Amino acid sequence: MRVLITGATGFVGGHLTERLLQAGDVIVGLSTSGSWSRQLHHLNPLARVESLNVATVGPSICAELIARKQPEVVYHLAAQPNPQASVDFPIETWNVNLGGTLNLLEGVRLSGLRPRIVLIGSGVSYGNPTAEYIPVDENCPLRPNNPYAASKAAADLLAIQHVLAHNADIVIARPFNHAGPRQSEKYVLGGLARQVAEVELGLKESVVVGNLNIVRDFTDVRDIVEGYYLLAKLGKSGEVYNIGQGVGTRLQDALDFLISQATRSIEVRVDPARFRAVDSSYLIANPAKFRETTKWKPYYTIEHTLKDMLDEQRRLVLEKAANL
Repeated sequence: MRVLITGATGFVGGHLTERLLQAGDVIVGLSTSGSWSRQLHHLNPLARVESLNVATVGPSICAELIARKQPEVVYHLAAQPNPQASVDFPIETWNVNLGGTLNLLEGVRLSGLRPRIVLIGSGVSYGNPTAEYIPVDENCPLRPNNPYAASKAAADLLAIQHVLAHNADIVIARPFNHAGPRQSEKYVLGGLARQVAEVELGLKESVVVGNLNIVRDFTDVRDIVEGYYLLAKLGKSGEVYNIGQGVGTRLQDALDFLISQATRSIEVRVDPARFRAVDSSYLIANPAKFRETTKWKPYYTIEHTLKDMLDEQRRLVLEKAANL
């Protein structure tokens, strides 16, 4: 298959590229940088990356790109993906998450082609659901409580409008929290793994945390991208699919597991400044529709994911220390 990936050089984009290469797809990635990062340098001879920011170039340039590349599948991952950053930079978040999606979908329409588009939304668009909607299925009302969640919800509605008005072939994925190797320490599990590795090496005295009573439905990013691949083949146009384990993990339990893997005693210190108003306390997916459609089953347990993340952070911390 000829595949186009927006946001290809990001955390999820790198893992998706690796999965699609295994499937034998021919890939063109788009990113603002136009190059693979050091962590993804192994992809250089295997998948081409072009510099294009779909949030700023406009529909006509997107249309020209689509007409030139003739993709059979487009995975739209490009986004400002951090809910906390969206609170600090709401306009930029809306410009990227909704504006970029509008430019891409209008570009596809203007190209005259009809590739399958897998649009990546987010489970956080459901906000903080009431008890009757837990676990969260696709019929739960969208009540986003930060600019990231709201802009992703708006992009989903834009996609549905293009399906209904322009006969676009779009499947909407709403993944819940995901984690895994190469995830930035700006995200909670990446940050916890990084801090444990730093305390192990003696670079920090303690792991500093916020609210550890939050429960999230964490899925390994490698299982998430498998889900995207399956939706490209099996999803129904115009439909929304929640992707998640359907099982909650309390942040305290995730940290306890990381500490159990540590090679020395780990002190934990709670910092009230790290408590965030944008956080929902309890968010778990009901992925029944997705599983029935694709027969997807997660391969990685949360323990497997956390161990891989900790091992990677140990290596990165050692490299950083050696370069000081």
